[in-house]
Amino acid sequence: MRGSVPLHPFQSPAQTFQDLMPLFEEKNTHYRIDGDAMCFTKTKQLPQDKMSVFDSGTLRVADGALHYDLISRAMLACFLAPLLFYAMGSAGVAFDKWRNPPEVVKAKAEAAKKRSKIKAENVPMNPVDTFLGAPKPEKKKDGEEVGKRNRKPSMTVAYSIMGVFFILWMAGRILEHRLIHARFRKMLAGDGAHAAAMGPVYPA
Repeated sequence: MRGSVPLHPFQSPAQTFQDLMPLFEEKNTHYRIDGDAMCFTKTKQLPQDKMSVFDSGTLRVADGALHYDLISRAMLACFLAPLLFYAMGSAGVAFDKWRNPPEVVKAKAEAAKKRSKIKAENVPMNPVDTFLGAPKPEKKKDGEEVGKRNRKPSMTVAYSIMGVFFILWMAGRILEHRLIHARFRKMLAGDGAHAAAMGPVYPA
């Protein structure tokens, strides 16, 4: 996630990073300041960490603004997950086509059609079953499925899961960006003395 926050004309890089220091004093957070740039990493973030969704990033003061470039493995996972499920779904469909070529599928369909013409109630029962009092086979309803064996792999489930992860990525991408941008701006504004000078800003 990238963006920038305008700074007070006389605000130095040291003062800027000092204003943001509470965010980087959390447990399992490591940072390094080198002049006008600051790099940080976070591991095993705690829930109370206001930047727990981010794992690393760089902040740089230049051209009168704080420019940030943040990385989130959680957001990256949500972005890549659809590709994984698409690959899995495609592999399943391709394997089914390889295992059941068109001529085999046609032969199975013809065999199933022939079996469907034989009604279970017309098949004579075994004398032993009759002696033991076994019930007669019930008549199947029209359109009743024989079982799950006729189900073929499809991309429907894969597309559904892909959609869920895409929605999570979009929601997180927008919401988390707005939250961190607002938090940076609030902390850099300090007591509000120069907040009005910065004017309205939006994430880049």
